[in-house]
Amino acid sequence: MFNYRLVKRRKPLLDEPIIPAVKTIKKKYRTGTILGKFARYISEHRSVRKLFVGNMAAAVIATSFIPTVKINDVSASDEGIIQTQTQLVTEKGIQIPVNLFKVNQGFNFFHPGLDIGGPVGEGVRPIKSGVVVEAGYARDGYGNTVVVNHENGMSSRYAHLSKIEVKIGDKVDMNTEIGRLGLTGRTTGPHLHLEIHENGVAINPLTVLPR
Repeated sequence: MFNYRLVKRRKPLLDEPIIPAVKTIKKKYRTGTILGKFARYISEHRSVRKLFVGNMAAAVIATSFIPTVKINDVSASDEGIIQTQTQLVTEKGIQIPVNLFKVNQGFNFFHPGLDIGGPVGEGVRPIKSGVVVEAGYARDGYGNTVVVNHENGMSSRYAHLSKIEVKIGDKVDMNTEIGRLGLTGRTTGPHLHLEIHENGVAINPLTVLPR
């Protein structure tokens, strides 16, 4: 008794020119469109198969030589950058010009400043470092007045002082005593009249002074 077994043989790869003539494709494949027949021809071509296998092997070999980056190394590098950026020197920005902050009159359209009450003779310091651009008696009701220019278009005025302790051109910082609180000019009692201007426009001092 004989046993028969069907064995499916693999179709031999084509060994013809990679770019075939149209009539060659039509002759080899009876069904399908021209593009489909062309794709079948290319996929079954011996040279194309060899080229594909060779490129895959080359890619595997090339990737084996690419250096790998350890996660720990990246983390250490990133951590170093973050530490450098966070080590910033912070400076004190704006301060209240007197020790006791007592508001006698606030800012409004007819009063472009802040009246801070206090005893005559109390030391007055600038709200911020800068250069003195005005120091003397003002005849427009401010009395003894000091004006300091700061950076970025900001300036500050200190009026009704009993004494002026700086002159025009002096560079002052936040520890410099520029004068003493008083009641010179038009005033009903001792206080410091403080004005803050940005680019020549008066703003409410309470919007920039620390609370």
